[in-house]
Amino acid sequence: MDQLDILKQNWQSQTNNSPRFTKDQLTGLLARKSSGIVKWLFIIAMIEFAVFIVLGIVSHFYNQDSNIDVIGLMGEPFYYGSTLLHYVVIFTFIYLFYQNYKNISTSQPTRSLMKNILKTRRTMKWYIWYNLIYILVVGMIATVMVIPKDPNITKLLATPKMAGHETAFYLIALGASFVVFLVICVVMYLIYQLIYGILLRKLKRNYNELKRMEV
Repeated sequence: MDQLDILKQNWQSQTNNSPRFTKDQLTGLLARKSSGIVKWLFIIAMIEFAVFIVLGIVSHFYNQDSNIDVIGLMGEPFYYGSTLLHYVVIFTFIYLFYQNYKNISTSQPTRSLMKNILKTRRTMKWYIWYNLIYILVVGMIATVMVIPKDPNITKLLATPKMAGHETAFYLIALGASFVVFLVICVVMYLIYQLIYGILLRKLKRNYNELKRMEV
């Protein structure tokens, strides 16, 4: 049982002879707990942003040492343009998380606190779905651009046994790629639910407590 549960239990069972816990005290505690949760959301998002940057740098140097120039096959404007756009969007979300953290204070009215909690949960859900959609859409576009230009695939399709089966090969390759990216998105979603879901459920609990006190 945490501090909030103890304080809430005392508040609900208090008698004339027991210490009086006011609604403002409970609201202040919920605000501090919510602020701490949003702070962790901000920190984790920053770590994730740093991981994306490191992966981008590693993939760039790996591509230079690879026998196949994957970035060149998909087109440098597309690769670097989509990567830059992704960084800008992620940085925007991080800024919104920081603003949500700054907006939650112990001195604000209960309804304002409830509104900011809902806003934080909504922002985080947008952030999660954006990342999943980005992986699926950009991954499939890159696949469509790379497969026809891949020298190994071109060599394979030039063999006599593949004559007349080029379209079927492309469709199978695209279907397999879609399944792979879909599996990646499902795994990412489960990871997000494990990491962010726990914090979001705590925020929802705080929101429900505030809503109950407002009734």
